[in-house]
Amino acid sequence: MPMVLTLLVSLYKLCRFFAMSGAERLVVPECVSQAGSWAGGGSSRDHREVSPGVNTDVRAALDRILPALHRAITHAKQAAGPAELRKAIAEVFQLVEEAWGMPTLGRDVAKVLCDVIRLEGGLDLLLNLLHTAELETKCQAGKLLEQILVAENRDRIARIGLGVILNLAKERDVPQLAQSVSGILEHMFKHTEETCFQLISDGGLDAILYWCRWTDPIVLRHCAMALANCAMYGGQANQRLMIEKKTAEWLFPLVFSRDDDLIRLHACLAITVLATNKEIEKEVECSGTLALVEPFIASLDPEQFASEMLGSSDNSQGRTADDLQQLVPLLDSSRLEAQCIAAFYLCTEAAIKARQKKTKIFSEIGATQSLKRVVCYSTSSTTSSLAKKVLRLIGEEVPRRILPTVPNWKPCEVQTWLQQIGFNKYCQSFLDHQVDGDILLRLTEEELQEDLGMDSSITRKRFFRELTELKTFTNYSTCDRSNLADWLGGIDPKFRQYTYNLLTCGINRNFLHRVTEQQLQEDCHINTGFHRVRILTAAREMLHSPITLQTASDGTDVFISYRRSTGSQLASLLKVHLQLHGFSVFIDVEKLEAGKFEDKLIQSVMSARNFVLVLSPNALDKCMGDPECKDWVHKEIVTALNSGKNIVPVTDHFEWPDPKTLPEDMRAVLKFNGIKAVHPGTPQLGQRTAWTACPPWGRRRTSPAASSPPETSQDTQAMPPITQGHEGNR
Repeated sequence: MPMVLTLLVSLYKLCRFFAMSGAERLVVPECVSQAGSWAGGGSSRDHREVSPGVNTDVRAALDRILPALHRAITHAKQAAGPAELRKAIAEVFQLVEEAWGMPTLGRDVAKVLCDVIRLEGGLDLLLNLLHTAELETKCQAGKLLEQILVAENRDRIARIGLGVILNLAKERDVPQLAQSVSGILEHMFKHTEETCFQLISDGGLDAILYWCRWTDPIVLRHCAMALANCAMYGGQANQRLMIEKKTAEWLFPLVFSRDDDLIRLHACLAITVLATNKEIEKEVECSGTLALVEPFIASLDPEQFASEMLGSSDNSQGRTADDLQQLVPLLDSSRLEAQCIAAFYLCTEAAIKARQKKTKIFSEIGATQSLKRVVCYSTSSTTSSLAKKVLRLIGEEVPRRILPTVPNWKPCEVQTWLQQIGFNKYCQSFLDHQVDGDILLRLTEEELQEDLGMDSSITRKRFFRELTELKTFTNYSTCDRSNLADWLGGIDPKFRQYTYNLLTCGINRNFLHRVTEQQLQEDCHINTGFHRVRILTAAREMLHSPITLQTASDGTDVFISYRRSTGSQLASLLKVHLQLHGFSVFIDVEKLEAGKFEDKLIQSVMSARNFVLVLSPNALDKCMGDPECKDWVHKEIVTALNSGKNIVPVTDHFEWPDPKTLPEDMRAVLKFNGIKAVHPGTPQLGQRTAWTACPPWGRRRTSPAASSPPETSQDTQAMPPITQGHEGNR
């Protein structure tokens, strides 16, 4: 098979070579180069009739708009020169734009107009103009083409006009064309995997990445959405090509676009989709961009975001069912970032679809059950909250969150779980046998059939599917002292389901390498042979890995403490930069096991060699009036001070408080030199990370703390900028 693929790629490249002219421009089909009028689809009268199956309101809108569209087409046919032609194209554009902006009906009306333009030869004429016309007419044609790229028109472009678009993409430094060409590429990247491959191979992706360095918000928005479409629709092979072209690194600055959250959202969507591909997951993580997704999503209000989209002509109709269908696998992904951004995107779309009275689309694409699972099982409060909002907006029942400490469940909690997964019929049988969490996690198919009366084999399969998901989600911290569950999840998230079987057999991480495959099968009931092999292989690799042992014993280099409401984005960016310089970093307290939250938090601070304190606006307000040290930031600071950690305050629009307003046990933190986060206009990634190599971390000032201590010392004033646009509002 590899030899066949290599041969096919070689043949494709050979064909491309012969198809190129001396100037490296792609050959344009004759039907495009000779399209000189709006011909080829019959007269305008032939298309004035509206299908009888069309909605009454849509029919009324079309009866009003179609005559004007046909008049504009006639004007284009009879245009005596470029000026008249541009005027006719502008008339068509205005009609199409008006259709897209119609509340509720817009997509249906606009699609008919787009079809009429294609059937009357307009699409071919636009391609011809983009190939042969002067710059001003090209820009006008490109602007219209971007507006009419519904599925059928994308297919026409892919068959006869992709070369025209790719030739235009080579003219990267023409600002007048960049807006429309980047918009056309955005649409074409969602056509098929084959189209994505051709666009990547022939320079389309290179053009998008080149434009990522621009400052034009329209171009940047098209770039972010093009990369998201390529990641979602291109398939795994094209995702690999994206990584080879450093797409993950170019998404980093897009995530920090200061003035356009839509750019940031689609950049986050692109990087998250790439991370769900296991073959390239490590490369995506190394780019640092992925760590910025959750803090950004948590800073947004989905309903306000939806209102802004409804006010935009480009996004007022929301997404199609096919687009939203691509998000469901993200909801079902084991990656928290994927669940988070999919839930936010669906929440925004639910607000739009609720106004359009089209909420049935969510059950049609299979998103409803996935959203309910997220509510029940997600360990992220942000993601769970977003999923609840979606369910309420579409009129679905919101399930209760399931307590993660399943080994400690009482029979009544098992009853609640049975009801939520739709097995009410067997509640009494489970109650009669006093099935608690411990028994539930160890149930066998034989016990389920003979003792609990579940006779249907199909029903038992459905039950075990739900039980497997529960085992994967469960928090085992009360009985898992060696953290076996997270280790198994590191091999494959699905392997967490085997945790309790191993623990009840007395097996922990330190003993696992001594276990045989037969014991895993017979005693631990791991019936899939390939899973057994992978677990044993990983256990033996762990035993002989000095890196793993060193990491486990030495702790992290840096613990980052921050106020989630205002400092999460800066904290995430600091984490990325530190990791890029080889430091190990602890940041996200949400990922701690709930059963030992406080102990593990304190342990993480004490085991880290450096303590970075992000002082964002109002970061210390909750510490005031907290004599019992209940606030987490207060608790972290006190632990770092008592442990003699190297403390580095990083300030961002932070106003230093009067020391007397803070609890006495934490006032000493004001005596440490700080680093001020600078907001440059155009960040340079290399410069922004340079300060981490040898910072004057944690040097105490020789003078006592004043009520408003300076944010930088003589040592730190020359440090290059750290970040931009990181003010959060969580």
